[in-house]
Order: sequence, then C-alpha cells, then structure tokens
Amino acid sequence: MKPGNRKLPPTQQSLLPVSSTSELFAVPDYISAEVFLENSGFFTPSSKRVRGIYTKEKVVGEKPHPDGTIRIIKTKISANYELGLPITSDFDYYRAFLKVCDEIVDRDGRFRLPITVPTRQLMRYAGKVESPKERQEVKQWFERMTGTLIRGGLYRAKHKDYDDGFVGTVFSQVILRGKPMKNGKMAETNYIWPSPWFLSNYFYRHLKSIDFNLHQRLRKPIAKALYPLLETGWYASGGKPYAKSYRDLCQEFLLADRQHISRIKEQLDPSHRELACERFLDRWEYRKAANHGDYIITYWPGQKFFEDQQAREIRRRWAEQLTRKPEELANPEQAPLNGAEQALLDEILAVCGDVGNQAAYQKVIREHPEGLLWMAISETRQASREHRITKTRGAYFMATVKDLAARWAAAQSTPSP
Repeated sequence: MKPGNRKLPPTQQSLLPVSSTSELFAVPDYISAEVFLENSGFFTPSSKRVRGIYTKEKVVGEKPHPDGTIRIIKTKISANYELGLPITSDFDYYRAFLKVCDEIVDRDGRFRLPITVPTRQLMRYAGKVESPKERQEVKQWFERMTGTLIRGGLYRAKHKDYDDGFVGTVFSQVILRGKPMKNGKMAETNYIWPSPWFLSNYFYRHLKSIDFNLHQRLRKPIAKALYPLLETGWYASGGKPYAKSYRDLCQEFLLADRQHISRIKEQLDPSHRELACERFLDRWEYRKAANHGDYIITYWPGQKFFEDQQAREIRRRWAEQLTRKPEELANPEQAPLNGAEQALLDEILAVCGDVGNQAAYQKVIREHPEGLLWMAISETRQASREHRITKTRGAYFMATVKDLAARWAAAQSTPSP
C-alpha cells in the first residue's frame, strides 16, 4: 500500500497534501539539467540571512582508495564579495538558460559557441515581468555565474569519476549586450561561453530531466531548492522515503537553525505544502534524532515524482526511434503485449472505459513511449474527476497522447542557430 493511501494517526493527518486545482496538472515541460550542479548546492534559497555569507560546503560523493578506505568528496561554493552567493532569482534565470540549451543543443549533445541569450528571452522564460529591477537581476546573474567559484570536488562524466582538486566557474566568459567584443564591435545581444566541464558533462549525457513548468509554478524559495534535492534523494533510493537531518538542511540552505519543533514547522511547512499541492510530495513527518539536539525529516514521494521518472524514458526511447531505419519502423511485428504493455492497456481501459477500442489502444502503446502514455493516463483521469471532458474519456485520452507527441516532436525538430 502506498504511504499516501494508508490510514494515518490523527496527529499526522495534517501532513497530507491539500487538494490540487486543475491548473497544477498542466502538461510538464521536461528539460535537461546537468546533474553535478543540481547536486552541488550552488543556488541558495533567498533570505536575509544569506547576506554576509560568502562560502558554503556540501558533500557531493565518495571516492574509494585501493586500500579499501573511502574518501568523502566535498564541494565548496565561494562567492564574489561584491555579488554574494547565487540565490533563488539566479536559480530562476539558470533554469531559463537550461531551457534555451534544451532548444539549441544538437543531437550529439554539442553547442555552437557562444550561446546567444537575449535578456528579454531570459526574463520571459524565467517568468519575470520586464523592468529595470529585473534587468539588473539578469546582469547580476551573468556576473555570479562567471564569478562564483566551485572549489574541491567536481564530477567528470567523461571519466566517470570526481576531480577532487577543481577550481573553476559555471561560465568561462560572458559578453553583455552593448559591451565591446574582440573584433571591436559592440555586442548586439548577450553571449555565453559555458565552462569546458559543463559542456563536457552535457556532451556525455550527465543530465537529468526536470519539469521546467513545475519550477516556474513554485513560489517559495525553499520549495524551489527542495525540488531537486528530494528528486535526487528519491531517485537514489528507488522511490523510497528520503530522510534528511534538519541541521544538515539548515547548513545546505543557509537557514536559521530553529530549536523548537513549532518554529521549525513554521519555517519549512509552507514550502512542504506547496510541493504537496503539486503532488510532488505525498507527506512528511518530523522525529527527534538520536542525539536529541536535532530532528529528522522524512519525505514520501508523491504521484508526480513517479510520473516524472516514467517520463525520463521518453527522450531515450524517442531518440532510439529516430535512429532506426525506415524499414524497421514499417509494418512492426504484431507480437503479443508484454507485461508492461499489458499493464498499460489495463490502466487505459480502466480510465477510458471503452473495451471495444482495444485495437486502437494497442497501436498507441506500440507507437509511443511508456512515460508519455502514463502522463496521458494521469491527465485523463484528472480531467474526468474535474468534469473537463466534453466528449468521451477515450477521445480525450487519444487527443492528449497526440498533443504530447506533437510537443515532443516540435521540441526535437527545433533547428540549431
């Protein structure tokens, strides 16, 4: 039985997610994010406490030695003293930059350098309203991405190992619009040269899919920081509950360390509830740590986390189809459905209710990635609950599959500049 379905004690029932609205079930926009930076703690949730703090450190991995001992790999983020550490607004613009990367990278994982990113496009993708304040934030984002040092451990996807003596930045160079270029001309837009390690990790597919739309919908800085942290924790545990020390969370997010559980809940639960509204977090609970000077927070993944994991396969399977020969795609063998395909068919029939349309559903199952179909099933089920279906559930499901497939195909066909 899933954690969210079992009966909870009265003291824990307040931890259950609140009802979501139809707006929260928008079609996800999955983009690729470089994994190391996601796990490094590079971006810190905005707060007054961040001011005046210029370094933070996090354990990012382990490295075994020939003698059997294990070395802990740590990464230190060192800010420029004029600019401070990268905060939530910088995280928003970085996500916007990743969306630009997702649109222009070629099928081999390469970029044409420099990457051009107009300020208006960056603000639009970040969900910001154009203003002098936002333009100043964009300028500071460019500067922080070029001036914030990453020191210590850095994962090299090419070698599948950590470089434990790294010193560098995310962007090697940025030329802002209106500034002089090497040829003496003034830059007509913003130009970015990502650091070699970033380009290499991207090329060697050290990436994971994140829902760009979900990040944009989140409003709490702590919720935005928890999203990648929890996703990584649940992914590593195979979808099992993920536990985090409150003290460790304070250190990583640079939060004020509260002593009483009521103050801790006051500090964290607004962000927990926001993630629960998105169905990303199912529930959470606090318990005293063994040393009684700390609390352990346990997080249970929500339905959206599992949908996102299924959707991870979409790009991989679609890429495989793009590389197959035309004769392999024509007249596919009509073999019986395997176990996973039969489970899909059973779920589609349960949601749509039209047993007489099995042949069409089997064709859809053979032609589309499993993750895409599970997303369509989830959307159809929710639309039915909210009485948004004007025809039949089967027709709505097929239209959703077609829409998701068209969006994916359009994203893949976007030409490189």
